[in-house]
Amino acid sequence: MMKQFFVFIILSLSITFAFAQGSVRYDIEPSIVRIQEDYVSNWKKVGEINGYRIQIAAYSGVNSKSQAEYAKNSFSSLFPYTKAYLIYNEPYFKVRVGNYYTRLQAYKDLETIRLTYPSAYIVPDKINYR
Repeated sequence: MMKQFFVFIILSLSITFAFAQGSVRYDIEPSIVRIQEDYVSNWKKVGEINGYRIQIAAYSGVNSKSQAEYAKNSFSSLFPYTKAYLIYNEPYFKVRVGNYYTRLQAYKDLETIRLTYPSAYIVPDKINYR
């Protein structure tokens, strides 16, 4: 008899919880909400982080800028979904592509890019966060 009573109670409670209508209310401390808002707003301010890009060309000397611009434009026409950047580090104009968080991500695209640019390689660089 006692066993049947406990089974009845357990079934009654499970049915009550299974079919309960209502909503859940969260009581969050205001300081936690403020910390979360600060975290989100600070990451919105971050423009660049450490990451990787693939360097496809580097030029120096006469007409190096126009050569680099041509390489950048030709890359953009071949790979329209990968962003290309023209960077000047004296005395070189460099063409770097992509925004990769890890070397492994860059390596996946490197294999495809090397079919067109055999001398391409991965370099650490500041990348766009967004």
